Amino acid sequence: NVLRRGTNWFNHFQFSPTDPSLLQFCHEGPWHKVDRIWHIRTDGSGLRLMHTRTMPMEIAGHEFWSPDGKSAWFDLQMPKGQKFFLAGVEVAGGKTTRYAIARDEWSVHYNISWDGRLFAGDGGSPGMVAKAQNGQWIYLFTPQPDGTLTSEKLVNMAKHDYSLEPNVQFAPDGKRIVFRANFDGSAQVYAVEVAKAARP
Repeated sequence: NVLRRGTNWFNHFQFSPTDPSLLQFCHEGPWHKVDRIWHIRTDGSGLRLMHTRTMPMEIAGHEFWSPDGKSAWFDLQMPKGQKFFLAGVEVAGGKTTRYAIARDEWSVHYNISWDGRLFAGDGGSPGMVAKAQNGQWIYLFTPQPDGTLTSEKLVNMAKHDYSLEPNVQFAPDGKRIVFRANFDGSAQVYAVEVAKAARP
């Protein structure tokens, strides 16, 4: 069944974890030129842009669902390469959340634990958009009551070639973060234990 036709490059299709009739996708291309993050119903209705640019060169992307299906999260830069946020928007009411991210803690991809309590990031090399000087780490982020994130470095990725994006994922039990890396030579899948202090 055709849901939508267009001339855009549609990519990153992700069904809602809790609503099989709701699909998230993106318009691929230069992030500062495209309206990237979209939702649509599987019957073709309800097309909705999830984040609207508010300034020139603002970018949002590498979107992912919260496990409860209530929010879409993404990398937000306002503007590109200057100020970094891990941002989320609620599907139902459109309420937004923004956690400021330090330049060295910016990550190619972020993800969220299955219980929604923690975030992870896979860092980035000096040649990437953040130009981080010490950003090649797997990070654990813990939201605080004051609306900030505390960070913990879990894996040193200094010998990793970031042309292979690590793509962090939490294990369902929340005890480990799984990622790809090539710091031992060939690309492999690794897991690192989540800090005990961060567990429920």
